[in-house]
Amino acid sequence: MKTLNNPVKLHKPHVMKADPVIVQCILERMQAVITKYQLEVLHRYPDDLLVHDKAMLERFAVSGAKIAWMVGHSHTHLVALGLHPVENLNVVYLTNLSPEDRFFVLKIGQEHGIKMSQIDRPHFAALSATPVPYRRKGDANNFWLYRQNAKLGHVAIKQIGTWQERKSVATITPVAGISALERAALAVWCSYAITEMAGTLFVRSEIGWSESIERAQSGLADVTTREKSCA
Repeated sequence: MKTLNNPVKLHKPHVMKADPVIVQCILERMQAVITKYQLEVLHRYPDDLLVHDKAMLERFAVSGAKIAWMVGHSHTHLVALGLHPVENLNVVYLTNLSPEDRFFVLKIGQEHGIKMSQIDRPHFAALSATPVPYRRKGDANNFWLYRQNAKLGHVAIKQIGTWQERKSVATITPVAGISALERAALAVWCSYAITEMAGTLFVRSEIGWSESIERAQSGLADVTTREKSCA
């Protein structure tokens, strides 16, 4: 039976998560930075790092990822670079919060390689120009996501309920064999499409993942498959 909580009988989200060992390793490095610069964020707002940043790392700290990190006395923020043009712009906003903030770039490589580099404020803002190899073909409510010329998956979104109780319901159908980072890109593009349709960031939404489409059966362009191991 269809209900408000599961209106179209969506599958439970099958989002690939980063290796928990890698996530913990990154968190420990971040805590070491906070200790080194005697920042007070873990005393003032520990959930910023241990809950919200951890959740971001679980989504994006996969092979091939590039993540910007800003940390100060009262805040810590992560930006997944190169997945969506609007997401990239967040680094610019984060350079205007406090003169005592510190800025870093995380790169997740193959075979469990993690590189954390400290950069200055202008170079952090310049990360907004990180190339985005993904593009949407179609309308916000019904589109394919491409990486260069290869289809990665399809996103379909519909709005249900009344104007007072509006909810966006999205279904993501990935192409078989795409990487964890490409799945993350699908989710990011889906989220931005939801806010585009709603005209606001404050929108109730539900995202479900359907079974993958087999490339051989669908006739889609080949997708270069990269390793899914975290680094």
